[in-house]
Amino acid sequence: MLVSDRDKALQIVKAFSDEYSRRIVLCVISRSLPIEEISAEEHIPISTCYRRVRELQGSGILRADRTVIQEDGKKYVCYKTSFKNAKINLDSGQLTVDVMPNRDPSEKLHDIWANLRSMDDVVELERSIEEAETEVEEVKQRQTSSEQTVVEA
Repeated sequence: MLVSDRDKALQIVKAFSDEYSRRIVLCVISRSLPIEEISAEEHIPISTCYRRVRELQGSGILRADRTVIQEDGKKYVCYKTSFKNAKINLDSGQLTVDVMPNRDPSEKLHDIWANLRSMDDVVELERSIEEAETEVEEVKQRQTSSEQTVVEA
């Protein structure tokens, strides 16, 4: 999906130009984490991590993925990127940013069912389900491959 808003494209580029923001974004592409864990894993001061996450969420780069309430009542939010990859192009003085939304197959399926309106949509739904199933299989294969690589090492 091509980012058509120039300001949004610049925010994405800015996020990758700042070391802390870049580390936060890269940390939560494939999994959602609370700010405390991001701070600890990436060795970012907690106050800086809170500030950067707030900025990244405000610009739409991060999103609240889920809220967890522990047994003792403590509540925290886990964050994840809104895209799973981004391509930044500088061509003939033009900046373009192309992103792929970071959504798991269950989220895609939920949206499809919510938008189902006619029998024509059923055909589209079947096609989308096949794509989601293929994506799930690819993720499983990558996980199996990476597990085998770790075992062999």
